[in-house]
Amino acid sequence: MQNKKQDWQQHLEDLEKHYHPDKFFSDQENIPTNESNVREHFFAPALTEETDIPEEAQLSIDIYQDEDHLYVVTPIAGINPKSLDISLDKDILTIRGERNKEFSADPKSYIYQECYWGKFSRSVILPLPVKATKVEANFKEGVLKITLPKEEESRKVEIKVKASD
Repeated sequence: MQNKKQDWQQHLEDLEKHYHPDKFFSDQENIPTNESNVREHFFAPALTEETDIPEEAQLSIDIYQDEDHLYVVTPIAGINPKSLDISLDKDILTIRGERNKEFSADPKSYIYQECYWGKFSRSVILPLPVKATKVEANFKEGVLKITLPKEEESRKVEIKVKASD
C-alpha cells in the first residue's frame, strides 16, 4: 500500500510539472524561450552583415472586385505616371517606380519625416485569373487604379470514360 501511495505522489508531481510550464524545464540547463537566437544556431555572414542593397519602399494597396473585374488602387503622390512600370507575369502584378527627391529637404533640416522619396515597388499575387491583354491603368490626382478583367473560369465538365478492348 505504501508503494502505491509513493507512485501516486510521483505521478502527481509529474503532472504538476506539466501544468506549470515555468517549472517543467526546471531540471534543464537551457530553458527554451520564444526569443530567436539565430547567431547561436546558424551563422551565415551574408545574413548578418550589412549590405549595400538600396532601400526600396513598399506601396500600400487596396484590391477589390465586382462581377467582371479586379481593381488595384494605390496612392502614389509626387511621381510622373509615365515613369511607372507595371507588369503582369502570370498571376503576379508588380508596380515599380521612383519618387524624385525634388520635393525633399536637406536631411539635417527635417524635424519629422514620414514621406518616402526614392524607389518603390509592390508585387501581389492575384486571387484569380485575369485577361492580361485587357488590363488598364489610370492615374488621376495622385492615385493609380489598375483594372483587371476577370478571365472566365473553366466550367465543370463531365468526362466519359471509354472502355478499351
